[in-house]
Amino acid sequence: MRKLLLLFFLLFFINMPEMIAQSEPIVISGIVKDTNGNRIDYATVSLSGSQKYNSLTSANGHYKMKLRKPGTYTLVVQHISYYTKSITIDVDTGQSVKQDIVLEASTSYLDDLVLQVKKPIEKVRETAYNVVAVDAKPLHNTSLDVAGALDRVSGVKVRRDGGEGASYSFSMNGFSGKHVRFFLDGVPMEGFGSEFNINNLPITLIDRIEVYKGVVPIEFGSDALGGVINIVTNKSTRTRVDASFATGSFNTYKSHLNVNKVFDNGLTFQVNAFQNYSDNNYKVLVPVLNLENNAYAKQKTWNRRFNDRFQTATVVTKVGVVNKAYADRLLLGFTYGEGKRGVQTGTIMKKVFGQKKRRSVTIMPTLEYSKKNLLLEGLDLSLNASYNGGYNQNIDTAAYKYSWDGQRKPIPTKGESGGGPSLTKYFDNNASVSMGVNYKINDQHAVSFSNAVQYFNRRTEDPLAVKETQADKNAELKRESIKNITGISYRYAIRDNFNVSVFGKRYSIKHTYRNESTTSNKMGYGLAATYLWRGFQLKASYENTYRLPTDTELFGDGDLVWGNTNLKPEQGKNANLNLSFSSVISKVHAVYADAGFVYRDTRDYIRSNPYGSGSRANSVNIGGVESVGFNFEGRYIYDNFIHLGGSLTTQNIRSKQKYTIGSYGVENPYYNERIPNEPYFFGSVDAGVTFEDVLKENNNLNLSYSLRYIHRYYYDFAGIGAHPEIIPSQAIHDLSASYSLFNNKIHLTVEANNLFDKLAYDNYSFQKPGRSFMFKVRYSY
Repeated sequence: MRKLLLLFFLLFFINMPEMIAQSEPIVISGIVKDTNGNRIDYATVSLSGSQKYNSLTSANGHYKMKLRKPGTYTLVVQHISYYTKSITIDVDTGQSVKQDIVLEASTSYLDDLVLQVKKPIEKVRETAYNVVAVDAKPLHNTSLDVAGALDRVSGVKVRRDGGEGASYSFSMNGFSGKHVRFFLDGVPMEGFGSEFNINNLPITLIDRIEVYKGVVPIEFGSDALGGVINIVTNKSTRTRVDASFATGSFNTYKSHLNVNKVFDNGLTFQVNAFQNYSDNNYKVLVPVLNLENNAYAKQKTWNRRFNDRFQTATVVTKVGVVNKAYADRLLLGFTYGEGKRGVQTGTIMKKVFGQKKRRSVTIMPTLEYSKKNLLLEGLDLSLNASYNGGYNQNIDTAAYKYSWDGQRKPIPTKGESGGGPSLTKYFDNNASVSMGVNYKINDQHAVSFSNAVQYFNRRTEDPLAVKETQADKNAELKRESIKNITGISYRYAIRDNFNVSVFGKRYSIKHTYRNESTTSNKMGYGLAATYLWRGFQLKASYENTYRLPTDTELFGDGDLVWGNTNLKPEQGKNANLNLSFSSVISKVHAVYADAGFVYRDTRDYIRSNPYGSGSRANSVNIGGVESVGFNFEGRYIYDNFIHLGGSLTTQNIRSKQKYTIGSYGVENPYYNERIPNEPYFFGSVDAGVTFEDVLKENNNLNLSYSLRYIHRYYYDFAGIGAHPEIIPSQAIHDLSASYSLFNNKIHLTVEANNLFDKLAYDNYSFQKPGRSFMFKVRYSY
C-alpha cells in the first residue's frame, strides 16, 4: 500500500509542471478594424463550432478571448455592416496571441436595413430585461429630436404642451411623468437643466436609445417605477465631423455641429454644439375671453400664438484619454447652455399670458471613467459624476390680463400668474455620482453592485420678493433633498440560451423644507429571466419597487408647479412578459416582431393635478392604480427597396382607491374609473422605399411615410359632469424625402408634417401645430 501511494505521489509531482502549464489560460486578443483603419465596435468574435467562446469588441474595437487547451482554432468575426471573415490560429500552452483583424465593408444595402431590425434583439440576447434599442443613425437625416424618435416605439407616447421647446409628458405602458427616468450615457438627466430635455436634443447627437420597459437593471441606480430611457451618444474612436442645418414653418431654425478627434496617443477631444429657434406662432382653435365681463365665447375661433418664442443654444465639450492601461475612457466634460422662451399658457389652454417669459442657464462639469478587467480578469468599473450650478428665471412683471385674440386689460397688481411680480432666479444645484461594479466570475456566474447618490439644493434670488418667499423675509427657505439608491444583482447562465437574474435595491431619501426634515427608507427586489430558441426570445420579469418623489414634485418649479412636501414614495408591483422573433430569409427578406404584456399594481400613485384658474398645478398621491397593457411591434424589409413597420398599444389604467380618506370614510366616486389624461389606445405605421443610383452612381433617394393614431380619451375622470371633456381621436400623416450624394457625405431632406392639417391635441388638451414643412441639409464625414 505504501509503495502504491509512493508511486502515485511520484507520478503526480512528475506531471505537476505540465498540469500547471495546462491550467494557464491561452489568451487571444487584438483589434478589429475596417480597410480604412477605423476601429469597429460591437463586432462578434467567436470560435467556429462553439457557442461558449465568444467576445464582443469594445468601443475601441478591442477583443479578448481565453482558452484552456492548445490546438488549432478558427476565429469567426461578424458585423452586420461588414463581410464575415474567418482566420485560423495555432496556439500553444500558456501562449498569448495578438491577432488584429481587418473587415471589408458590405456593399449590400439590405445589411444596413437588417441592422435596424436585428440590432435591438442582438444587443439584448444576454440580458433578461425587456429592453429595445432604437438605432438613431437611420434618423440622422430627419429633423426629429429625441422625443420624436421615442414616439415611434411601441408602448411609448410623448405628449407636448405646444410647439418647439414646449414642456412635454412622457408615457410608457401607462406610466407617465417621473415614473420613467432618463439617462444620458448612464448619467441621470434629472438635474441637467431645461436645455437637455428630450425635445431639445438633436437626433444627430445620438447613436442609439435604449428603452427599458418595466423592470430596470441595478446598473442605472434608479428608482424608476415604469422603466428607463438611456440615451447613448456616439462613442466612436475615429475622427469624425457631422454638421446640419434645418429651417421650416413658424420661423423655425435648428443646427448641430459634432466634432470628434482621437489622436494616436489616445488623447480625445469632443465638441457638440446645437441651437434651436422658433416663433411657434401657429394658429389654435380656442374660445376667446371677453375681458370686460370675464366670460368665454361660446364659439371657438382661430387665433395665432403670440407669446411662445423659443430659443436655446448649448455647447458640450469633453477632453480626456481612451484605450489606456489605467482607463478605457477617462473624460472631463463641461456643458454651457442658455434658453429663453415665452410662456403662452398656464396649465390649461384657456389661461393666456402675454408677456410672461422664462430663462434658463446650465453650467455643468462632468466626469466619466470606465475600465474593464480592473485588477482582476472580468472585473469592470464605471464611474459618472455631474454637477449643475445653473439657474432658471421667471420673468413676470406685466400688469395686464390677456385674451387669445391679443387684447389686454390693465389689472391692479403686476404679475400675470396671480402670485405677484417676479424676476426670481431659482438656483437648482444638482449633484449626481453613480458607480457600477460588475464581476464576471466565469461564463455562468456574474455579480453586479451599484450605488447612486443625488443631491438637490435650491437657492432663490428675487429683488421683487415673490409671494412664496414673503413668508420668511429674514431667511432663505431651505429646500434640500438627498437620495441614495443601492443595488446588487446575481446572474446565472443556466445554459447558453437560458439565464436568470435576481436583484435587490435599497431606496433612501431625506428632504428638508424650511426647518422640517422627512426621511424614508424602502427595500425592493426582483427577478428576470430569458430563454432563446432559434429566432425567438422569451422574457419574463417581476419587481417589487419604489419610486421616490422628485425635487420638482416636492418643491415645485418656482413658477407653474407648486410643491408638495407631503408626498409619499410610490410602491409598485410590476410584471412583464415579452416574446420576440427576428429572422433573415433568403438574404432578401428580414422580419422582426415583438409582443409584450405589462401588469402594474401601484400604491400611493403620484400624478399631476391642474387646479384653480389654470395658472398652476401640483402633484398628489391618489392611492391605488392598476394598469394592464399590451403592445405589439412588427417590421418587414425587402432587399434594398422596401421597409414597412408599425406598433400598436392598448392599456387599461384604472383607479383602485375605494375611499377618499385612508382605508375608510367617503367612498371614492371615481373608483375603477380610467385615470384621466392618459391615452389608452394608440399606434403608428411607417413605410419607405429606397431608389439607388438616382441621377448619379451612389446617389440614393429615400421616400418615407408615417401615420400616428391616438384614440379619444378623457381630459378628466369620466364621471365628472353630464358631458365630460374629451380629447378627440386624431390621425396625423407625415411625408419626407431624403437625397444623399457625394458618397453619402451630403444629405438633403424635405419633410411635410401633419400633411392634412388635422387638429392635433396632446397633454391636457394642448393643441399642437398644424401643417408644417422642414428642410434640412447635413454633412457627415
